[in-house]
Amino acid sequence: MRCGIGDYSLRLAEALVASGVKVGVLTSVLDEKIQETKGVEVFSVIKAWRLKELPMAIKIIRSWAADIVHIQHPTQGYSDGFLPWVLPLVSFLMKKKVVQTWHEAYGRSKVFKLFLKSVVPSSLIFVRSNYRDCLHPALRWSLWGKKTEYIPSASCIPCVRLDDLRRMELKKHYLKDQKRLIVFFGFIYPHKGVELLFEIADPTLDQIIIAGVIDRKEKDYLARINELASSPSWKGKVTITDFLPAQDIADLLAITDAVVLPFRTGGGDWNTSIHAAVLNGVFVVTTSSIRKGYDEKRNIYFAKINDIKQMRSALSTYAGRRRKYDPDIDKDEWLSVADMHRALYERILS
Repeated sequence: MRCGIGDYSLRLAEALVASGVKVGVLTSVLDEKIQETKGVEVFSVIKAWRLKELPMAIKIIRSWAADIVHIQHPTQGYSDGFLPWVLPLVSFLMKKKVVQTWHEAYGRSKVFKLFLKSVVPSSLIFVRSNYRDCLHPALRWSLWGKKTEYIPSASCIPCVRLDDLRRMELKKHYLKDQKRLIVFFGFIYPHKGVELLFEIADPTLDQIIIAGVIDRKEKDYLARINELASSPSWKGKVTITDFLPAQDIADLLAITDAVVLPFRTGGGDWNTSIHAAVLNGVFVVTTSSIRKGYDEKRNIYFAKINDIKQMRSALSTYAGRRRKYDPDIDKDEWLSVADMHRALYERILS
């Protein structure tokens, strides 16, 4: 499915199986054939994540005899369904150990739904080291009495090593008549700051590739992006690809001069896009309210949020630079992520 947390869940499930954990995934009914999942048992049975599907969820949890029910939240696939909010409580009442991963912070509009999740005795995993600070102060009661654990995310995009001929072919295909290739990839939402690319990049030098998953609900925002892309200074110098498979994204990262992720809320270790770019060695410009300046080891420049001038300067200075090999970065991060999950599972079952 076209969802960052969906990608995360797939990689985690496969890594857990590789570490000796038996994993079943309860997910939506899919229109297409499920890809090979390396030993993960997939239950593609939920038509919509509403309460009417609760009996089906209970049936799968009970028949599969799960020791632990681990809920990832939120995901694109849940839409506005109520079922994911009550699954932790239902699982607990079924006498299952419950683990929850909260990938995003919650606003006050979710107070009732959050109460249903937080009232359950469970272990909480955060992919953001500063999750508590991201949560609205009026909602921090939801963490009281919880065992919390920070487990970082990892890249959902593979690392590729292209031969010189393939690299030249791809570069020529994407670069056209420009001198630098600038890439944004991920979901196209206003808080991603995609429109800032047209101020950060240089139309006299750059070809912009927006490999973005477009939310059709954001029609006005998409229209704004298209308007900027067709403006006199950028016309013919922007390619919007919509969704691309992971391998195609990896190929892009292998040839691009810079990945620009001008997030309006700041980026960090929870962003799988940043992990993917770092793994593939490409220079990254992103934003942060915590970090600043150039991280040579990871080849990332952290600018102030919305600071166009700073991001433009970083692009001018570091575009084209590739990260040096580092055994701490170039290892299989998912094995480490799976080990931390397995250790947590073993503790709560002991």
